[in-house]
Amino acid sequence: MSGSIASYDQLVRQVEALKKENSHLRRELEDNSNHLSKLENETSDMKEVLKHLQGKLEQEARVMVSSGQTEVLDQLKALQMDITSLYNLKFAPEVTSSGRGAEESPPAPASHRDGPGELGRATFRMLEELDRER
Repeated sequence: MSGSIASYDQLVRQVEALKKENSHLRRELEDNSNHLSKLENETSDMKEVLKHLQGKLEQEARVMVSSGQTEVLDQLKALQMDITSLYNLKFAPEVTSSGRGAEESPPAPASHRDGPGELGRATFRMLEELDRER
């Protein structure tokens, strides 16, 4: 009889330990979820800032072309190429794993069509058009 009581007490201790661990894991999951939400909000805010800056850059590029300041425009174009290259390098493993070549630019996810990569490509195309017009 004492063997079954000891066995029962052991099971009770194990259940208590499992409850504590479960509680700890729930708190950790909640903390991680809150942190992820915070990061998503910050990312969204950063995208808005990038859109705003992109608009300013495009407007400035138009002004520069119309006033003949093409040297700075060429520097911006080179900078844009560097940024695009860095973007492609950063996301090349993801692109390669999806069956595309590393030399192709990564596709913008459906929910992020206005993301920084797409804005960068749009600016680069605009700069090329402005350069051809010049």
